[in-house]
Amino acid sequence: MKHPLFTNKRIFAVYSLVWLLLISIQTFAFFQLFAVSWIFALVDGLVFGVLFLIISVGTWYFIRFTNLEKKQTFPFLLEHTTAAFVLVSIWVFSGTLLLAEWFSASSDYVQLIWNAISWRYSSGLLIYVMMVVVYYLYINYAKNQEQIALENKLKQSLQNTEIDLLRSKLNPHFLFNSLNSLNALIQTDRKKASDMLVQLADFLRFSLESNKQDKIHLETELHNLDRYIAIEQIRFGNRLEFAKEIESEALSQNLPAMILQPLMENALKHGLGNSLEPLKLILKAKMHDNFLIIQVENNFDSTALARKGAGHGIENVRKRLEGIYKNSAHFEISKSETVFQVQIKIPQQTYGNP
Repeated sequence: MKHPLFTNKRIFAVYSLVWLLLISIQTFAFFQLFAVSWIFALVDGLVFGVLFLIISVGTWYFIRFTNLEKKQTFPFLLEHTTAAFVLVSIWVFSGTLLLAEWFSASSDYVQLIWNAISWRYSSGLLIYVMMVVVYYLYINYAKNQEQIALENKLKQSLQNTEIDLLRSKLNPHFLFNSLNSLNALIQTDRKKASDMLVQLADFLRFSLESNKQDKIHLETELHNLDRYIAIEQIRFGNRLEFAKEIESEALSQNLPAMILQPLMENALKHGLGNSLEPLKLILKAKMHDNFLIIQVENNFDSTALARKGAGHGIENVRKRLEGIYKNSAHFEISKSETVFQVQIKIPQQTYGNP
């Protein structure tokens, strides 16, 4: 821990003001107690004040390496009693000798200076105690701040790790299915296989690059989502109908990258997987009260048995939103007999453009 006077201008300014106050008090006390002129009192206050200021700067290093938490009471008090006596003695006699030399022509003042030694010791010890208390309070405060900063850093690191783990779960299932479909298409329709391979490559490239960004514009997310839907439409053909209802104002708003793909994947998995009817998938986006509101709707057969593992993609999205936005984002699921809907509300006022 560096000396606070050399690392923080505000602390240096406050410290200087405190010493000016102490010098003023010393000057006034000397003037009142020993009935000297204001000139003598001011010179006396400045000399002893500056000397103790210099000593106090060096005392920081002694206090800094005196571990209050690990010291027993008696050794701790003995160390500071010894240090106080030595430092105050240096202060008293160096100041007294210096002033005696300067005012050697005035024997009365010189005698007065020597007679004031006991008062010097009393005031010096009091200042030392005050200085030690202030230094220890600062050390304790600085340690607390360091601990808080470390805890916040660890929390952020854990949060980022959790988010990365959640994001890593988004692609493997989709990639596995796409490669299987690609393998089948190579045997039956090389043109579709080629188109699917291009879309898949672009989609994966975006997925890798987006790991470097916290948030992106909705418009950018939609471009990549179109690649995903194009891949799935090659796989499922006429069984998949996709539509978008996007307000223009929403396109420039921010959201976490790759947040919509798992919602689409969930709709495809549980919509097409449980029914022979075409899946009608609708994506809506608009702005309302500084929130980007996104809705994903799909039809489903409520009489069909739910597939094993249903809802993992949705749960990952919910956890990502919670990890990034805390309680500021909203996540809602609703369904009727034939329609399943997921709605997310992402705040925009707190988070700037990516």
